[in-house]
Amino acid sequence: MSEWKEIRSENDIDEIMETLCGFHDSCIVSMNYKSGAFVDEKYAMNFGSADDREMTVIFHSQWEPKVFELCFTGVRQMHLVGWQDNYSCDIFSAGISFCSNILPGIQDQLIVWTDYGPFNPSDAEGSLKEPADTYIISNSLKWRIIE
Repeated sequence: MSEWKEIRSENDIDEIMETLCGFHDSCIVSMNYKSGAFVDEKYAMNFGSADDREMTVIFHSQWEPKVFELCFTGVRQMHLVGWQDNYSCDIFSAGISFCSNILPGIQDQLIVWTDYGPFNPSDAEGSLKEPADTYIISNSLKWRIIE
């Protein structure tokens, strides 16, 4: 596996998008979420910190590199779209962007990944509809190629 590369700037976004062909002809293979919350030996609830909320996503692509992974830390919100009638799960053009003021009371710059390029996080709805977009909003993002 290659080393993790952090997304800290627009140049970093350009690099990942170029390296991964904009996620074109890719698909999500698996996702793993860890909240950092647990109940200790005294049955006390421990909630963890923002950095404990981590989601890793494995992708396959019809291009090179074939297998790669994204790791979102400080997950704020995510919307996963599963099976959709009359729609395939392949990604044509994903989007990664830095956004501010998208969550009430949160001034910090967050990072948004979506399986649909021109996605606007302020338009996200919780209603059930098709077609729908998968998106993840987090404090930070890093990625690597899996050999």
